[in-house]
Amino acid sequence: MPRRHLLILLVAFAVSVAVRWPLLNRPLCGHHELCTALTLVALYNWQHDGFLHHHGAPAITFSGKADLIPPGYTDAPGLHDGVLYYLSHPPLAFDLPHALFSLTGTAPNAMGLQLFNLFFHLLTACALYLIVRELQPRGNAALFAALLYLFMPAPLWFHGNAYMSDMFVQNAWVWHVLVVLRALRREGPISWRAAALCALTLFVTTTISWPGAWAGITLGAVAIWQWRRQNDGTRLRLLGAAMLGVGAALAYTAWRWLQVVDADALLTYFSGRYSERGTTGTQGSMDILAAIALNYRINWLPLALPLVIFSWRMRTIRSSTNDLLLFALLTALPSLLEHAFLLEYTRHDFTTLKAGLLLCGLSGLGLATLRMRWSLALLAGCCIAGLSYFYRTNWFNAGSDERYFPEQSLGLSLAREADSDEMVFTIGFAPEPQVQWYAKRTLFRVDSLPQALELLRAQGSRRGLVIVDQGGMRTMERITVE
Repeated sequence: MPRRHLLILLVAFAVSVAVRWPLLNRPLCGHHELCTALTLVALYNWQHDGFLHHHGAPAITFSGKADLIPPGYTDAPGLHDGVLYYLSHPPLAFDLPHALFSLTGTAPNAMGLQLFNLFFHLLTACALYLIVRELQPRGNAALFAALLYLFMPAPLWFHGNAYMSDMFVQNAWVWHVLVVLRALRREGPISWRAAALCALTLFVTTTISWPGAWAGITLGAVAIWQWRRQNDGTRLRLLGAAMLGVGAALAYTAWRWLQVVDADALLTYFSGRYSERGTTGTQGSMDILAAIALNYRINWLPLALPLVIFSWRMRTIRSSTNDLLLFALLTALPSLLEHAFLLEYTRHDFTTLKAGLLLCGLSGLGLATLRMRWSLALLAGCCIAGLSYFYRTNWFNAGSDERYFPEQSLGLSLAREADSDEMVFTIGFAPEPQVQWYAKRTLFRVDSLPQALELLRAQGSRRGLVIVDQGGMRTMERITVE
């Protein structure tokens, strides 16, 4: 990367941080900040109770006596010794911030996790720059692609305030794409070193979240295609790399999670998650597709014109058709596989983040075909439109908008009011993870006071605090088992 481009990227990243700064470290509330809260609860439990106490599994309820889940409350397969564990994703996206907070000697906090997330936004933009530079070594296409990735709505939010494995996986996958693209573009044999690097990056990606498995399928398919097309047996080394990288990551994840649940419970857990999130039927599929289309519009609409320009000027782009095809396959096919097999899951708007590599890469190539003044004008317009869409979804006046504060206010009031030997119940509403994060307590959703009393007896506790929601008005009362 030329120094001039690096300097521009760093300045642009600083601007992207500045425009997000009012939204950082304010009370966690909507737009998937429940994911941030859930992560913080797990990190807090690891630091407070000890990583080994939870066997390296993310605990999303607390382990105080009055916080343990009593018999009869739930039969969730992620339950172990009264603590509920979140096993939906592999562990690395929890391990890395835990290591950061441990090394710095600080308690897990929202601002620290958000800054951690922001730093990787820069690294991902740099990796995308290097990918596009593989396609077009000269010119500004790579710089344009990276700048667009810094200022589109999805990266601005999901590389900032919202943090979870299925968003953070983007940061490892982009480097895997770079490594694989460099290996596949070579005319000569694939070295064992290149295959090992592909396996390593795929292992890291899959140990963060499941899109690594889709990337592995893509790598294996492309390796077989090139083997048959070029009659080069060394291409099959990449097929082995795909199998090794994904297989080792799945085995490692299974080993971690089997420390807290048995094999039957783990299978039940993932079967249940797939039945909830997977493509199990066609009922309601049109509504899901409409929601997905809306999510793409909200997160990537500012790229519409650059993509049209790319389509119009594609023949003038100084990249080989084979290189463009490889880039498109490596960045698009994993996302398409996710849509095909996890259609209900892809209703979540953060799943559109994965399309950013392809969309920003092609947009950068398209803008670079124009005269400089036109390309710069369109680049600026796209970035401004991205910021506008970002603020349309995420309100700017973070310090005074009352919509940010309900979860924090309730959680902190519970932290003050609830004694450590009191179970905390809610009637009339399901508490969000943000409330539990601020309260540092497990909240039990019940339908009535008799059910709360029954759970008190099942847990062996005598006292409880009940929050009742009636038409938006919340009251607290204490109950006691005689």
